[in-house]
Amino acid sequence: MNKKMKKMLIPVVVIAVLALALTGLVSAQTKTTIGYIDRQQLQKELPQYQELQELFESKQAEFSSFGAYIQTQLNNELNKLEKEKNAEIKGKSEAEIKTIEAKYQERAEKIIQSYQQKLDAENERLTGELRLKEEEIDRQIRKVLEQITNKNGYAIILEKSVVYWGGVDLTDQVITALKK
Repeated sequence: MNKKMKKMLIPVVVIAVLALALTGLVSAQTKTTIGYIDRQQLQKELPQYQELQELFESKQAEFSSFGAYIQTQLNNELNKLEKEKNAEIKGKSEAEIKTIEAKYQERAEKIIQSYQQKLDAENERLTGELRLKEEEIDRQIRKVLEQITNKNGYAIILEKSVVYWGGVDLTDQVITALKK
């Protein structure tokens, strides 16, 4: 290295050292506190999640019962359609039978589609009820976390699964607050 380069390098090194020192001082003065919650533990211990599980099982049984009812109705309607088709086919030529069968196949597909739409609508209704209950639980958790954040000055609260190291576990505080 020549003398000119050495003279230029010294101010750069000095500035870099000063920048690192200042950064260390600033970060020491503005300590950020990070908290986290363990959602799996919340789901195991909170009565709200136990109620959600019971609601889920209830809605699943309700949907199963509705599905069985729909299946019975569909079978009855398809059997009736099959009898109509068989009565219409009697004494017809091969070409007429194919036309009749195609017509009844189309009707059967429309009937099946209408029952599938009923099942889909019921599933959406029941899923919506579950979603509302889960959203209510999430609102309660967020409210508690907001209170903890305001009281203790947390900069951020994460889910435990994304925290590799550090942070403060707030799960027990949330459980205690929501069990009151």
